[in-house]
Amino acid sequence: MATLTVQNAAESGGLTMVSAAAGGDVFPNDGKTVLVIWNDHTGAQVVTVTAQDTTANAPGFGAVTKADAVSSVETVAVDVMGPFPTTAYNNASGQCAVTYDAVVAMTVAAVRVN
Repeated sequence: MATLTVQNAAESGGLTMVSAAAGGDVFPNDGKTVLVIWNDHTGAQVVTVTAQDTTANAPGFGAVTKADAVSSVETVAVDVMGPFPTTAYNNASGQCAVTYDAVVAMTVAAVRVN
């Protein structure tokens, strides 16, 4: 598992993509961070950001459940997931945990969008 460095979005671009780790990745999350995924493989690959706090009590609704954020990133395509609410997605270290069903030719970047 690798820790992704959060990059700031900029008018001039310039993101650095890194290889997705076979054991998954984590990144610090402030609620304004998105995950950019580039799948350069010949098949779709599934990316999951794990919800840490999955049940809340909402007035007028009662108990509600928060599911993991899951995306099937198509062949030779880019996807952007997030931002991720901190209460639902952050682990005890203030990070989002990301897993992949495969990491062949997949790169990622954690990007803060202000």
